[in-house]
Amino acid sequence: MDFKKFLDNHIRLLADGDAGALVENDYHDDAIMFLMLGEEGQLIAGKESLKEQFGMYLKNIYRGFVALEKVLISEDSICLQARINTTSGELRVWDALYMKDGKIFRHYSGMM
Repeated sequence: MDFKKFLDNHIRLLADGDAGALVENDYHDDAIMFLMLGEEGQLIAGKESLKEQFGMYLKNIYRGFVALEKVLISEDSICLQARINTTSGELRVWDALYMKDGKIFRHYSGMM
């Protein structure tokens, strides 16, 4: 799979603002997100929970992609650092995506 094309499409799906389409297209049925926010972080498991999380994120936080600062792609993973616009201004974020069957199987995410 061409992970660069996958990443470009993932950013486009975020811009579209449809959490359901994003999760159905990009996340494995057994996907888990490790969200490193707050004191303890959050573990979000399963497509329905991911749809809820992304729905809240797209509605209340995310306002657009600014720039991809660093990206490292291997045969089964994508690791990136980027800048995004949010309701609180521009933020730096990082994501590590472990892929399985062409979809995100494990998603580790946080802000800097």
